[in-house]
Amino acid sequence: MKKKSFLYFGLSLVAVILLNFLAQQFIFRVDLTEDQRYTISPATKKLLGNLEEEIYIKVYLKGEDLPAEFKRFQNAIEETLDEFQIYAGRKLIYRFIDPLNAEETLTQDSLLVRLAQRGIQPTNVVMNKDGKRTEKFIFPVATITYQDKEITTLLLKGDQRASVSSSGEVLNQSIENIEYELAASIKQLVNTETKNVGFLVDKTVLDKLEVADAWFTLNRYYKVFPVSLSESPNLQGLDAIIIAKPDTAFTEEDKYKVDQFIMQGGKALFFIDALDIREDSIRTQGVTPAIPYQHNLIDLFFRYGVRFNNNYIEDLNSGIIDLIVGYTGNVPKMESLPWRPYPIVNNFFDHPTVKNLDALYTRYVSTLDTVKTPSTIRKIPLVTTSPYTKVKPILEGISYNDARIYPTPDDYKEGALTIAYLLEGKFTSLYKGRLLPEEAKAKNFIAQSVPTKLLIFADGDLIRNDVQWRTGQYAPLGYDKTTGVQFGNKRFLLNVLEYMLDDEGIILARNKEVTLRPLDKEKVRTERTWWQVINLLLPVLIILLIGIIYYWVRRIKYKTPYEK
Repeated sequence: MKKKSFLYFGLSLVAVILLNFLAQQFIFRVDLTEDQRYTISPATKKLLGNLEEEIYIKVYLKGEDLPAEFKRFQNAIEETLDEFQIYAGRKLIYRFIDPLNAEETLTQDSLLVRLAQRGIQPTNVVMNKDGKRTEKFIFPVATITYQDKEITTLLLKGDQRASVSSSGEVLNQSIENIEYELAASIKQLVNTETKNVGFLVDKTVLDKLEVADAWFTLNRYYKVFPVSLSESPNLQGLDAIIIAKPDTAFTEEDKYKVDQFIMQGGKALFFIDALDIREDSIRTQGVTPAIPYQHNLIDLFFRYGVRFNNNYIEDLNSGIIDLIVGYTGNVPKMESLPWRPYPIVNNFFDHPTVKNLDALYTRYVSTLDTVKTPSTIRKIPLVTTSPYTKVKPILEGISYNDARIYPTPDDYKEGALTIAYLLEGKFTSLYKGRLLPEEAKAKNFIAQSVPTKLLIFADGDLIRNDVQWRTGQYAPLGYDKTTGVQFGNKRFLLNVLEYMLDDEGIILARNKEVTLRPLDKEKVRTERTWWQVINLLLPVLIILLIGIIYYWVRRIKYKTPYEK
């Protein structure tokens, strides 16, 4: 009997050791949450698994008395980094830092200046505790160091549409984006191969200062080159091209270069105005006509699957302009008025490039339609206006006096209008079946493209930043000086280019959704006492009931013959 006991014990011990060894060799994890919040995308796993050297992450979100929602945000960041360590192993090291306590010798003002110089900006949070209003600086940012390079990443990023209604939604969107923000920054540090982006400079009305911020921003992630179609024999060597607000007609020679670049698998971003609306004429003459641009690209877009309409959209959800509405003596009286031809678009389709994106600031946008194309092309709508729109034909002139007229809501019933499409697939050349001008071109002609991607946006000003011409200074892309609001134009440009050029698919991590389940505040207020009593008494009653049942079961089981 003893021998069998020892044998069973020995076999059990060996089984436990063997299971422990197998568990260390073959790690698997199961995410049982409904929204898969702990699931890391395959592209991020591959990125972390291929780290060659150690990477250090410092998160400046720590401290006493963090508000509850930011404590939740901190926990989400830590959980994501824990998941990162599973796939990066010992090559990823992170820690949380309270910046207000890390530099005890510095005053708060000098500390904030020092952190701002490193790109670390605080968020001022107002809290009400015990009837007292207090303010606290919180730093929802991380610095990531790899080899001798460092990058600062803002982790608190939310949609302006949500920030107006609920700070909880902004934090929830930031939680959804944690994996993407961290993974994209890591990729930027470790990536040794930089894509080449060409910026068309010889067909556009935009001055180099008007695209300076877009150029500077893209140059942090890609190699950006000025491109002159008239001087370049072709576009070889580029991975993507950007054509913004062309005002000069493309010759067939130049258009052929663009077409064949796309046929070879090149990515292209078109920011196109259908109408030439000159605001300087409005200021000087009081009114200006809307004249169709003759840039000779309409047939190219039509072949690829999109048609531009010669109109412009007025939207009740619009930007603001400063106008002189009268004079007080000889002093002009300025007033900020809605300018409905400047739609603020914040309706986005379900796509990683526009998920949780801030509203976009647009100017004189036309409507787009899709046309029938081969099934090899997928047309993905990205951006629409608000439902409260009116389409204006080109026959009507544009005057700033329209801003002084209060709109009639019944006139704005055109509904949400799509103004941007992402096209994916195999495209047919515009020049298929046509006579080519030169024999050399005919020899190298490509009639059907390899799989590629195009963006067509019906606003040539989307990537134009404002400029102070007297000083030569330019504002950040998407910044509206009238309202002081930073819109999402820059982030949209980066997202689309990353989606087009990222073969690994890091941007797909933006598809993650974490469902926000807030408590009903009214029920909390009215039923608070009831649920407190339930939570306090019910566990005690359950324990007493189990004790009574246990007592009677034992009494019946061990009842003696002498008991009645």
